[in-house]
Amino acid sequence: MAASQLSLQLASRPIMPFNRITTTAWMLCALLGFSSPLPAETIQFYFDSDTPQIAFAAGDIKAALEKQEHTVQVHDLAALAKADSSKKIVLALATDNLATFTLSAQGGKPAAGLDQQAYALRTTTKPDLSYWVLGGDAVGVMYGGLQLAENIQFHDLARAYDEEESPHIKNRGIKFNIPLDKESPTYYYGHHGTSHKLAIKDVWDMGFWKTWFDEMARHRYNVLSLWSPHPFTSMVNMEDEYPGIAIQGVTGFDAAGQRVKVNNLTIDQKVEYWRRVMKYGRERGFDIYISNWNVFLSTAEGKHGLTDATDNPKTREYLRKCVIKLLQTYPDLKGFGITVGEKMGKMNASQKEEWAWDSFGKGVLQYAAENPKRDIVFIHRQHDGDIDHILKYFSPLNDLPNVRLELSCKYSEAHVHSTVTPSRWHRTGMEQGLGKHGIMSWLTVRNDDFFFLHWAEPQFVRDYISGFPPIDKYVTGFYIGADGWVFARDFTSKNPFYKNRNALSIQRTWYMQKLWGRISYNPRISDEFFQRHLAARFTEVPADRLFEAWSSASGAIRRANEQVTGKWQFDADFWPEMWTGDMWDKKEGRHFSLDDTKEATPFAGSSLASLRETADGKVGEKISAWDNIEKVDALSTKALELLASLKPGGNVELQLTLRDLTAQARLGQFNAEKFRAVIYDIQGEKGKAKQAMGKAYSAWRRYTDLMDALYIGVDMQRNRSFSDWHDYDKIVLQDYLDLGGIGEPAWRQPE
Repeated sequence: MAASQLSLQLASRPIMPFNRITTTAWMLCALLGFSSPLPAETIQFYFDSDTPQIAFAAGDIKAALEKQEHTVQVHDLAALAKADSSKKIVLALATDNLATFTLSAQGGKPAAGLDQQAYALRTTTKPDLSYWVLGGDAVGVMYGGLQLAENIQFHDLARAYDEEESPHIKNRGIKFNIPLDKESPTYYYGHHGTSHKLAIKDVWDMGFWKTWFDEMARHRYNVLSLWSPHPFTSMVNMEDEYPGIAIQGVTGFDAAGQRVKVNNLTIDQKVEYWRRVMKYGRERGFDIYISNWNVFLSTAEGKHGLTDATDNPKTREYLRKCVIKLLQTYPDLKGFGITVGEKMGKMNASQKEEWAWDSFGKGVLQYAAENPKRDIVFIHRQHDGDIDHILKYFSPLNDLPNVRLELSCKYSEAHVHSTVTPSRWHRTGMEQGLGKHGIMSWLTVRNDDFFFLHWAEPQFVRDYISGFPPIDKYVTGFYIGADGWVFARDFTSKNPFYKNRNALSIQRTWYMQKLWGRISYNPRISDEFFQRHLAARFTEVPADRLFEAWSSASGAIRRANEQVTGKWQFDADFWPEMWTGDMWDKKEGRHFSLDDTKEATPFAGSSLASLRETADGKVGEKISAWDNIEKVDALSTKALELLASLKPGGNVELQLTLRDLTAQARLGQFNAEKFRAVIYDIQGEKGKAKQAMGKAYSAWRRYTDLMDALYIGVDMQRNRSFSDWHDYDKIVLQDYLDLGGIGEPAWRQPE
């Protein structure tokens, strides 16, 4: 290709999403590769260090510059008035007169009309190269600064930027089921589940939260919702009126499941701790919510006449006072959420709402009326509830100018990684109800699919988020997370790589977190952006091939999930990483056999035909399961072919990642062959069914071999526990034997 053609191609390619690049001679040389890495220089850096959000982004920029061996001289923003012609970087609010005047004086384009969380990047070259980050608010400056830090990481100072970004979804959050103590678990099942037990110590570790907020801010999340059946005995001091109910100190569990003392914090010290957590979160741009289920009392149960009986007036009064005290205690708490239905017996819809209003709604109403300058969000989950009944009781909150009453819809039940078109929102008439009452809803996006595997399929996330109901008309935001798992510090990996780094689960699954955060901020973000991150992290392999392998392996198991999660829609119904479920109907649950799978249906809203419909020739206007099986198989095969060509060298994280992706591809092959066996068996093609199930068993054994080398066995809260990943190998083999297979199919193959 001629140099002139190459220059035109590179100049027209977006460097970051929505870039409009000012092409100068120095930049073109860098793009064409005619120069060696830029020489180290001294960069003058101007920002307001007293604004925590801006100071945080400035730290990332400084680190990126110093990694490129530049020298950074930091100045207060006010010193910009005396700045010389040296190269500089400026972080400022778009309304800052000094910054905007200086930018204009140097030929830069103003950034007018930036809203909250929005930012503009500008580059000027007169009198010398300067980079400008302007934000609609401090969070916008932070996001712009974090983006500039990434740009420097990828390109040093060899590119110019003239771009603006604003959030597609203003509230982008995480659902975090929080275990506060052995006496205050994440859910009323108690402390079933290794992740729930081990997370107790983590949620009382300030270092955990600092790392968590820093990482998730970089991914553009800005909401943290903490879920607890009864947070009050660990988070507010009610001892003056209800002595003896507070949990003093924290008791958790060690790796062996034995109870251990985590700390000796008094209830007042706990309050101070959570104030620090919330303040730190706010300094990273986060709104924090606390949500609870009903009716649970933790250590208040049985004291002072308090019981979980819904007709107990003392319990209602206590909970009303609890929520008032919670809001009084935490000025950085954005809002409070409730759920009706849990442990509420045979009450009808109206009775449940009356109880919740009397117990919690009136408490929020009283506090908000007494504190008119504080804005509060009250979220009522539309789980086991009806919009008309909810508004019948909770409408007085809407009459207060400082309260925002919103609902929450479980958008994809428990399996977000299924179809891009879940139908629950429409089936339950959410838009009609919201429009009728003039309120909005959050989307609860549940990931009870992948706790171990590092799933990442950018196009699915892009399509899923782009398919949300109208944003800012009906949808105010979303939060994604699990019910049956706590993503705290990583404890599942057998390799010491993550343990030695004391890594958080979100750090191990960094790519998955980045997808949901960055795409929800900007659904049009390019695949090239994610490839740059892969290239920066894993220099040993071609980023485009790793990207395609990762997307293909993850896409295969997601498509398989879509095929069977209709009747298996809840977390306890089905867990795809181990093919176990049915915990509601059978106390111990089970691994789903070939016969079980015959009655599985696609996720509600999917256009796929079921396995049985396909076998019976009753596909109609739907997509045949055969077509989906071929896609699952093809994606798995493509992933394995690509992965075989990638050599990790000595990069341990890359070694582990490639094995994880290989496991995903093997699980995809198992799914495809098992589905084939199901259809053939229904059709009476026993020979073909046996052959397919033999291949399924072979893929399963390769999958469980990989998983057992990578990850430990654990106790599950919502699914069948397992000692190691081979626990169900014999059950899978039995499906093959029941079809007439003899012995064990050959499966051993080095990965």
